[in-house]
Amino acid sequence: MHAATSATATFLFTDIAGSTQLLKTHRADYAAILADHHRLLRAAFAAHGGREVDNQGDAFFVAFTRAREALLAAAASQRALASHRWPGGASVRVRMGIHTGEADVASDRYVGLSVHRAARISALGHGGQVLVSATTAGLVEDEEEQLPGLALRDLGEQWLKDLERPVRLYQLDVDGLPTRFAPLKSTRPPASGRGRRGVLAAAGAVVLAAGLAALAFALRSDSAPPEVLPNSLVRFDPETLEPTDVFPIGGGADLVVVSGGYVWTTHYLLRDAESVELRDAGDRTLTRVDPGTGETVTVGGGLAPCGLTADPSGDVWVANCYAAGGPAANVVRIDAESLDFEATWPVPAAEGYFRGLVYGGGSLWVSGVAGAGDLDFVITQLDPQTGKRRPIEIPVPGATLAWSEGYGDLWISNFAAAAMTRMHPSSGASYVVDRVGLYPAASVVEGDVVWVGDWARLAVMRLRALGRSTPRTLRLPGHAQDAGVWSVAAGAGHIWAVAPRDGALWRIDERTNAVTRIDVPHFPTGVAGTEEEVWVTVRADEP
Repeated sequence: MHAATSATATFLFTDIAGSTQLLKTHRADYAAILADHHRLLRAAFAAHGGREVDNQGDAFFVAFTRAREALLAAAASQRALASHRWPGGASVRVRMGIHTGEADVASDRYVGLSVHRAARISALGHGGQVLVSATTAGLVEDEEEQLPGLALRDLGEQWLKDLERPVRLYQLDVDGLPTRFAPLKSTRPPASGRGRRGVLAAAGAVVLAAGLAALAFALRSDSAPPEVLPNSLVRFDPETLEPTDVFPIGGGADLVVVSGGYVWTTHYLLRDAESVELRDAGDRTLTRVDPGTGETVTVGGGLAPCGLTADPSGDVWVANCYAAGGPAANVVRIDAESLDFEATWPVPAAEGYFRGLVYGGGSLWVSGVAGAGDLDFVITQLDPQTGKRRPIEIPVPGATLAWSEGYGDLWISNFAAAAMTRMHPSSGASYVVDRVGLYPAASVVEGDVVWVGDWARLAVMRLRALGRSTPRTLRLPGHAQDAGVWSVAAGAGHIWAVAPRDGALWRIDERTNAVTRIDVPHFPTGVAGTEEEVWVTVRADEP
């Protein structure tokens, strides 16, 4: 045991965001994924003089002698992670936190409040995000020319767990990588009688080897929840089940996805079968909401959205269905920041107002158009870079789509046939599961389970994502059993479902099947989840 000494260093903490879900969905490939992750990060750390202090599971603790080198190492790591082709088509996103300060060094370990603060900063971030303390930012403010392609964005004062005063944080923006993320879940803690002396004592007792991957924390707000408004986008806390943010948006909102740090919604797309006509172009728009600022932007330019999905880059893809005599059907990629149309590719056209659209395995998957006329027995595989199309015949016509990241399968809801089809594109094999509810509609794959909403009743079916399966029906508590589930999603460790005609959002425990109902004013139509939150679109009028 060497005598303890004091040293000033810049500390970098990293860990994979959503690592538990990554393990669940890529069990066969997880060891290879983790090996690639370690190799890429260690190469970036070593290139910039970083010393690996500790590593546990998917988490690293690295020390640098200069703040500039820590930022360069973080940027190089994020670039390497973003450009890497991961086993099984996985998406690996790593959060990072950087802080400079003094710490005691003993037996090649760093101990002190500065280390504790760096770990807390990292835990506050999102996958792909690099957070930097004001101390570190101040040390590099005169070295901009030595940080090519990098910029520090002021995120204001944020609260870190176990610290009694807020700290100013910055985000390291890296050219060519996403720079928009959901707001930091930073909430001022309730008053405590322990005082700073107790906080410092707790911080000094942190054992680094035991705390790398377990620094996530729950935050609670003491303020009353906001009122849910008609024609709005609502964020719900997945634990308290209370609304935390309400953003007014245009009428008829329905499909919702989170991508690039923004929330995107379509309008007047989902509707009951007796209302099959296309709306006029003024209604058929896309809305982008910035959760951090509340800014709402309407995206038009001739769009007629009938499908919506996120791109791994943070952009979004929109499928357009036009009325007879209008433009040909297509899919278009929209840049999350500039809102420019980056790529537009034609797809087969048909009558109707909705088509399944999902990104998976490096391809876009597009179903036929639903809502009017005969359904298609073809799924289109589209190369998002070149627009090259590959039609694939399916045994039963399909509508909504879901991608199984863990198994490389495409799940197709066969609405009229009361069936689900699992298609494995690499082999061409398909398997049809019959008698899946009355009208299987929206679906989502979470780990080993496929969750399917029933459009005709308050029920969600669960199927095995691999092998033969017998559907299991979960009835949802409600007032109008024939109301129907319009949207399902996975997020924050749960499955979520909404039914507009019953005015409800349900949280389903994916392990126990326990169901909790949340009453939502007006008509909740769409739902999307992330690792930490749940978003719901709410209409003013009955769909």
